[in-house]
Amino acid sequence: MNKKIDLVYLWVDGSDEKWAEKKANALAKYKGIALNKDTVASCRFLQNDELKYSLRSVEKYASWINHIYIVTDNQVPKWLNLDNPKITIVNQNEIMPSKFLPCFNSCAIETHIINIQNLSDDFLYANDDMFFWNKVSPSFFFDEKNRAVCVMDKKIKNREYKHQYGHTVVKAYKLVRDRLGVDVPYFPHHGIDAYKKLLLKQCNEFFYDEIEETKQHKFRDFEDVQRAIYQYFMIAKQEGVLSVPKKKSFFEKLFKSDVEYVSCKISSLKKAYKSKSEIMCINDGRKTTDADRRFMKEILEKKFGEKSSFEL
Repeated sequence: MNKKIDLVYLWVDGSDEKWAEKKANALAKYKGIALNKDTVASCRFLQNDELKYSLRSVEKYASWINHIYIVTDNQVPKWLNLDNPKITIVNQNEIMPSKFLPCFNSCAIETHIINIQNLSDDFLYANDDMFFWNKVSPSFFFDEKNRAVCVMDKKIKNREYKHQYGHTVVKAYKLVRDRLGVDVPYFPHHGIDAYKKLLLKQCNEFFYDEIEETKQHKFRDFEDVQRAIYQYFMIAKQEGVLSVPKKKSFFEKLFKSDVEYVSCKISSLKKAYKSKSEIMCINDGRKTTDADRRFMKEILEKKFGEKSSFEL
């Protein structure tokens, strides 16, 4: 497959004093309004140089990526080589109207990604805690018909999901099911996603009211529309191909293939290091300790110890 495929990251440094002050001022305006603990948890904004290792993984296992855009709130990683022609820092105010800023809600920011100037028609999207864990080809993300491969995980059950993430995904699923008549009853896998820019634009227009409401939420909200709506929409429009979990033998479960999601815990990280997965997400959650984070850096340094051209 010979075509341009760009990669977009969202990145934030929660330790930056100016950014922290901006966040505190925004939170102060919510005085008297209860925000979900998951919305304001510090783990949402921590960074442990995961982006540095993720970029190393690009150079090591996915060098075919055309260009990399890093969406930030006027922040730049201290170690980043801005002279590398393959990297562009995109500030939120370049893609989002001022009325929505400042924004600390990834669901809202993700609805504006298609506004990145010169972004390729077909592109990948990742958080900074996602890695190309082993060698991967473009066909992993776009099939022979140039459809986006939408990797799904667990099946959505017919019940109420009270966790914020589950609720927002199910809301997106039901919107597509009810209005387009296409049933994709799976949660998206937490990995690097493939998207088609034109289809995302069409989705934003088709579900204008719901997505417009999400854009106005400066922090994650229970009534957000999660970006899974783009995958459901692409499948409904036959521009996305559904990839669902396969049944695996006991041995295969020990070394999963395709996409893998692990918690940033020492026990999980020990197993993850040997994984044969193409894509790996190491999630820093509310129960993650500093010891877990130190061990994660050891694992990432062991896996991606060679400095990349993206670093100073």
